[in-house]
Amino acid sequence: MGVQPEEPDRVEAICSVIRTLLLAASVVVLLVFLGILISRSATSKGPKYTVAITGAAGLDALAALGRRPTLSPVFNLTVRINNARDKVDTACLGKFSTAAVSYGDAFLARGSVPAFCAGQEQVSERDATAWGQDVVVPRFLRERLAGELERGVGEVDVQVRTPDGRYDWVLVCKAKIGGGPAPCSRDLVDARPAHQMQDLPGFSQ
Repeated sequence: MGVQPEEPDRVEAICSVIRTLLLAASVVVLLVFLGILISRSATSKGPKYTVAITGAAGLDALAALGRRPTLSPVFNLTVRINNARDKVDTACLGKFSTAAVSYGDAFLARGSVPAFCAGQEQVSERDATAWGQDVVVPRFLRERLAGELERGVGEVDVQVRTPDGRYDWVLVCKAKIGGGPAPCSRDLVDARPAHQMQDLPGFSQ
């Protein structure tokens, strides 16, 4: 007597069981993956940005400049991204970034900052130079900065601006000259000129 073929209902039942098992396995894998992702996101924190002024030139004898109103300073900067607490995303400083140094609203120097990134749970930094040529600084600011430098407490304002379409990402920092890394806030600002902003509905200063 020949082997009897399996009944269609039995074959269909086996196929149904296999499909169910595969679906259940897929759901389990997906849930595990989502659990890992949620866990990493819950414990992940955003990057910290810092700027250090490792050196400066052209600021010697500020108070002795007399009535001469100009300076030609040079600042050596280190821009750092501390992404050690972020387990999900990479943090970057984009192309065409520039660093501007000022003191008491008086512009001192500007320079380009190389683009770079810090990967997940990584720390990365780049050096940059900002310089100014015959920049005008009021005498009272020169004398004030000279006094602060003499006491070892001289600080300047640093802004690192990165263009991003119609908006710019801006790091705002107050760094001690010759001091360690200074924390920066990071804001997204409209890159359009102020006179264009004034024409927008609801604009107020």
